[in-house]
Amino acid sequence: MVPPDSNLSDHFAERLRFWRTSQKLTQAEAAKQLDIDRSYFSQVERGRVPGNALRLRFLQLEKTFWIKNNGNMAAFGLRNLPVLSWTEAGDLLEIRESTREGHETVPSDVADERAFGVRLRGDSMEPKFSDGDIAILLPGTPPVNGDVVVANLKGQGVFCKIMHVQLNKDLIKFSSYNPAYPPTEHRRDEFHWIFPVASIIKQLRRR
Repeated sequence: MVPPDSNLSDHFAERLRFWRTSQKLTQAEAAKQLDIDRSYFSQVERGRVPGNALRLRFLQLEKTFWIKNNGNMAAFGLRNLPVLSWTEAGDLLEIRESTREGHETVPSDVADERAFGVRLRGDSMEPKFSDGDIAILLPGTPPVNGDVVVANLKGQGVFCKIMHVQLNKDLIKFSSYNPAYPPTEHRRDEFHWIFPVASIIKQLRRR
């Protein structure tokens, strides 16, 4: 069994169809596994751009499918990213530390070679993101105004916020989705690192 020579971002419909037909599923059966309406599944299989939640659910099913069938995830441009705890992210001094063996992993198609996941803590980003969700971080991509980021503030640890670059480029304001947490301001040199969030994986192996 050979998968189509494509990548997830550009050929989602092709890969979705290949997964469904390889398992001899009807569109209704496949939609049920992905927890979406059959009509939505049909539209995506015909080329509609999928939502982020569907894309992430499909990544999980696709990974399971290829492992079960002795397939090669690399053929789809996928690789497993290590998932760090909140504490491990706070202790992270070099990104290569995140690649050590023994970590929980999640499949991803991000291009950043140093990308890794971190399990969020707290309720500052609720209701959009919850305690235990996994944020996929991009260490090789500079964050820009309006990005959701995970940042390591010297002496205070790690937090997940929305970044707002001020007129003074060295000053950054951080806000939360949860209105109970007021905005804060910090200088860039107060941080060990600030990494943009590529995506959030919700309810994956929730502890």
